[in-house]
Amino acid sequence: MDLADLVQAGALVLIAFTTAMAALMAAFVANGFRDRARPSDTAEVAFLFDGGALVDATEAGRRLLRFATARGSDMTRLVAFLALRFPDLEARVQACGENDRMLLLSSDERSRLRLESKGGRLRIALEDIDDDPSDRPDRHSLAVLTAELEAHRMASDNCPVPVWRLDANGKVTWANGAYWALADRAGQAADIAPGKVPVLFPEMAGTTLPAGSHQRLQLTFGSGAEAEVAWFDASVRCSGPDRIVTAVPADMLVGAERNLREFIQTLTQTFAHLSVGLAIFDRKRQLTLFNPALGDLLGFGVEFLVARPSLIRFLDHLRERHMMPEPKDYKTWRHQMSELEAAAAEGGHSETWPLPDGRTFRITGRPHPDGAVAFLFEDISAEITLSREYREELETGQAVIDTMEEAVAVFAADGRLSFANRAYARLWNAQDDPAKEAATFLEASRRWHQACMPSPVWGDAREFAAEMSGRTTWNAEVRLINGRKLACRFEPLPGGGTMAGFTELPGPAFQPQAPDATDPVDGEKARRRA
Repeated sequence: MDLADLVQAGALVLIAFTTAMAALMAAFVANGFRDRARPSDTAEVAFLFDGGALVDATEAGRRLLRFATARGSDMTRLVAFLALRFPDLEARVQACGENDRMLLLSSDERSRLRLESKGGRLRIALEDIDDDPSDRPDRHSLAVLTAELEAHRMASDNCPVPVWRLDANGKVTWANGAYWALADRAGQAADIAPGKVPVLFPEMAGTTLPAGSHQRLQLTFGSGAEAEVAWFDASVRCSGPDRIVTAVPADMLVGAERNLREFIQTLTQTFAHLSVGLAIFDRKRQLTLFNPALGDLLGFGVEFLVARPSLIRFLDHLRERHMMPEPKDYKTWRHQMSELEAAAAEGGHSETWPLPDGRTFRITGRPHPDGAVAFLFEDISAEITLSREYREELETGQAVIDTMEEAVAVFAADGRLSFANRAYARLWNAQDDPAKEAATFLEASRRWHQACMPSPVWGDAREFAAEMSGRTTWNAEVRLINGRKLACRFEPLPGGGTMAGFTELPGPAFQPQAPDATDPVDGEKARRRA
């Protein structure tokens, strides 16, 4: 139960009790304020009015008038108080002319009201039809009831939430202190007729308000540029033939909703220029935010997206439009979609969808605050096509250099081996994967040194590869351990890369000496210094 329901229930109980107490008090005053030891004229409940002013009243009548708390003259207060038991009293008083006499029966048929007009004055007397002494309350019970009635009136008037009552005809018959404070602030209390209650919210008046209905209300204070607007969330409850309306202030809630709408509009405008489709689903998995690219990529109409479809309905629509890979059966597809949602909500997930029309989508799911989840739809067809073309070019280039008799290896500017041909793998015994056997130029040069007779060529080759500028092509010859000559070619490449080429020269081999076991780097530098 929220705050509005709690306040509504409390107000309902309070008003019902106050109404019953007021009616009961009127009856008690009529019945029980009589002192059997006093003459009957002092126990009579009677009033004498000249216009709207009270000219005279019996002692019981003055006590009764103290319970009338409506605004206005003495006549207005009394009529509003007695109207609880005599609904037509106001109309009868207005219709009462000179020398007229009227007799009104109470709604419980236990009391009657005499109205006599003479000499411009109106006398109102309240009488009991059945004078049963057992109905008369003792003074102690009356004191308790009076104190409780005052306590409830005080609670009602100090309640910070506006509460008012509508009768069966939709007329506002009662309002608490907070309601009157709003009327004073809005400038409507001063212009209201005595005994009447101003209508602050016309949309809540009338007889068409069902019990349990809720409505957002606004009240404007002032006019022009200085006007202020207050917002309320009103709810309706029934109390017999009447209805009780409670309006809980909602300024902070309306402000938060406005800020949220502005924030969503800002996000929408920001995402409107993105080529990536964006769909954000709240914790209930309803679509709450999307950008135009989403409809363009997926071919969804604006009407479908504005209707805030659920995530499952969204994915079903994708499947119906053949915008996702077609599974073997619906059960498998639904299981895959559940896994996609769970993975996106837990920490991010990405999939690549090849579509039947030849396009390729990348679907990325990301978790969002408060249990929401966002999906990004990106058309990567061009990227996939470019990647395929690049792969084909690499494969073609690799096939071309593999046909060369020269052993070729290409190293990047940082010394890493980019690729090598089959002749290189055969020459240096790197048949499985040359890139794994010699990951850098330094490691490759050590392999070359170990397979050849000692030579300063490898040290010069390392220095050549380490330089970034001023390099020119140079050639050298070395001997392999088997005695055959090997022509070496080192070419500078754009971007600081280096190409090394090796060709076995024709000629007889000879019995070589044992290779030097010295470290290929340090030993080479020492021989060059010698």
